[in-house]
Amino acid sequence: MAGLEIQKLRKQFGEVVALNNLDLSIRSGEFVSFLGPSGCGKTTALRIIAGFETPTSGRVLVDGKDITNVPANRRDMGMVFQAYSLFPNMTARDNVAFGLRVRRVSRDQQLRRAAELLEMVGLAAAMNRYPHQLSGGQQQRVALARALAIEPRVLLLDEPLSALDAKVRVQLREEIRRIQTRLGITTLYVTHDQEEALSVSDRVVVLSQGQIEQVGTPAEIYGEPRTVFVAQFVGTMNRIAGRVASNGRGMVETDGAVLRADGARNWQNGARVLMLIRPESISLDRLEEAASPPEGAIEGRVRSHTFLGAVTRLAVASPVGEMMVDVGTAQALSLSEGSRVGLSWDPAVPRLIDLSDQ
Repeated sequence: MAGLEIQKLRKQFGEVVALNNLDLSIRSGEFVSFLGPSGCGKTTALRIIAGFETPTSGRVLVDGKDITNVPANRRDMGMVFQAYSLFPNMTARDNVAFGLRVRRVSRDQQLRRAAELLEMVGLAAAMNRYPHQLSGGQQQRVALARALAIEPRVLLLDEPLSALDAKVRVQLREEIRRIQTRLGITTLYVTHDQEEALSVSDRVVVLSQGQIEQVGTPAEIYGEPRTVFVAQFVGTMNRIAGRVASNGRGMVETDGAVLRADGARNWQNGARVLMLIRPESISLDRLEEAASPPEGAIEGRVRSHTFLGAVTRLAVASPVGEMMVDVGTAQALSLSEGSRVGLSWDPAVPRLIDLSDQ
């Protein structure tokens, strides 16, 4: 397998800058996802790497070799598209074997390799069916097998699951990861689905307006966002603006309360920060009407419930604004709208982002 690198990649369409100096190195055998909203440049970057677009400037390298000007059909890359792009007049087996036929591999080898890959993706019994006889999930499995048939150095996937229903998406993303791990193939995956990217990737690259906001493991992207955009885009986040108070004591002062955050110990007194807390990191206790909140907690009132299965998300009105809190559904049943509650968290949990330049 091969390592992939992009250096100072820039793409401009007229006056619109789609990519602005992207730098990224992907290790051999690594599974990396480009994650971001529509129009952020992730598909443009993938198409440049595949050879379907020419960058305005910058380079694409595979194993240290510059392939920026190498035609797409000579890059040894496998591509899986959102819209399966199977040949309707060919069976699943012949679709998978197509790339080998173009490379003038013997017919026996074509059929053997196609059968092996269809077995790998769980479609051995459907090898003689045509695309219109297959479900969407099955068609995408054939497209994946076809991309793998040529034994590419790099596998590229552009929103491959977005046209499928939720259950099939989960099954197929797990299958893609299993096959990628088994083959050890360097993989770049484009998606706008946070859950998808976080569940299958070794690292995630979050893009916004043609620039890289953050690169990290799924745990780092979710738990340690470095910018306001990443904090807002990845998962649900409670965001509280304030200033570091009593330097060295781990406190953040807002308009409505003074909140605990151990990370504030390392900030200058008075620094403007955005305090970030995930809904699942907040503890909630019901308060009797006459009781005061425990030390370190803030008072709130339940405003609404959103049922999410085993967990229910509560919207709680508080002195620092509306807070999202995830609690067990059994506990949520005892909390009607208007219930008085105390909110607290481990002081080590909140993450702070500098707002001085915002």
